[in-house]
Amino acid sequence: MFTAVFAFAVLLLLLLLVDGGTVLNGRERAADIAEQAARAAVTDLSIGDLHGQATGSTATSGKGATVAINWPGACDYAQSTAQDYANSLGSSIHLDSATCPVQEANSATVTVTVTVQPVIPFPGFSAVTVTATQTAAAVCGNADQQEVC
Repeated sequence: MFTAVFAFAVLLLLLLLVDGGTVLNGRERAADIAEQAARAAVTDLSIGDLHGQATGSTATSGKGATVAINWPGACDYAQSTAQDYANSLGSSIHLDSATCPVQEANSATVTVTVTVQPVIPFPGFSAVTVTATQTAAAVCGNADQQEVC
């Protein structure tokens, strides 16, 4: 009798460990999805501003050069990037929503909501909804060449 009760307790703890790890993994994946979507949004720049022909909402880089982020395109790009990345993660994580980036001067903030399904279906263990918010900034150059801008 003791062995049966002890075995059940060990299985229950194992279940909690596996599903708890899945939820923690889901939180990390939600942050990854939001970060990639924000990065995608700030890379969608206005072609006219890149060629020096357009004016309007601008993002300022290093030494006075200004380039506007193409916000309507950036919104679509961020949402499609979030969906593509979420689809690549498998069936345990489902993307519920990805907000359009908050339109700031040279950065985009994206909020993503995902649902994490439990690995082992067991009464009382349901899906968990996780939300993550990340911001990316449009910066001129790269880590090695900031002085070029």
